[in-house]
Formats: sequence, structure tokens, C-alpha cells
Amino acid sequence: MGSGSRYLVAALLAAIIGTGIPPSAYSQESGASMTKPLSGGSLDIMLEPIISNSTDVRFKVSFLNPNSTTLHEHQDYDFIIKQGESEIFSAAGVLNQPLLHNANGNITIPYAFEQNGDYTVEVRVLGLGFPPIPINPETATFPIQVTPEFPVGIIGAAAALVGVALVATRGFKLF
Repeated sequence: MGSGSRYLVAALLAAIIGTGIPPSAYSQESGASMTKPLSGGSLDIMLEPIISNSTDVRFKVSFLNPNSTTLHEHQDYDFIIKQGESEIFSAAGVLNQPLLHNANGNITIPYAFEQNGDYTVEVRVLGLGFPPIPINPETATFPIQVTPEFPVGIIGAAAALVGVALVATRGFKLF
């Protein structure tokens, strides 16, 4: 292979691979729903990450009566995303509120991750019922991993382009 064709192959691979693959979020259980009890046992929290495209995730949060699948109505809560110990998102903070209220038992929170890494989603409950009865803050935490998305189709396209480049530079005939 001549030096010109090596540069062609390198340029093709760089165009396909080197442009930066957008991150995609995965729960510890590959996008499946996860259920954990609050730290004080008042409710169970079910978290379902819904990936709408490679960077945007909607987190469906269901507040459940303990040890059941029945929705619990009326909670005062916050939905927090942390990277390490640093809080990088608070649903209540976005609205400049100390907490939020949910009436029907489930919510959906959108978030766009900007970089790969390990994150923690924390659902913090501070009150139950209507009118709310304050409780000591109880939390449920869920690990989330944001990894580069690398679809199998891109690998096939890269292999095909390299093959075409080799055939073209070596003068092979396909037919």
C-alpha cells in the first residue's frame, strides 16, 4: 500500500471514528427499571431511564407504596444528579424552589448528559400526603453510567470503507 493510500485509509477512519461519539446513559442494569426503598422505608422508588437519543434521557420516577406496585400520591421531593460528590442538577433548583410536589405518584424528568462518566441519581423525599406531612429527608440512590455510544452499524461502515479504499488503491477488480 502506497503512502497516499495509507493517508486515505487513515482519513476515512478518522472521519468515522475520530469525530467524537455522543454519550449515552445506561443504568447499572442496561436501561431497565430499578426499584429501591427510601432510606427510611416510607416509600419505594422506581427509576426508569428512557433514552430518547444519544444524549437526552428522560427519567421516569414512580413513588410506590412499600413492597408494592401501587402508586403513592402526594410527595414533596427533589430529583438530583451527582457526579462524584458534586451535585450537577436539581429539579427543584432549576425552578428555584427548595422542593417540588407531585400529586399523582409519578414524574418524568428530562436531562442531557454532556460527558461520559459515572453518575448517581438521588430521589430525596421530604414530605408525604396532602397537606404534606414533613418527614426527615429520605433518599434512594441509583448508579448511572454514561458511556460513548458506538453502534455496530458504524463498525460495518468503517470496514466497508477501508475495504473499498484498499481495492481502489491496489487496483483490484470486484467484478
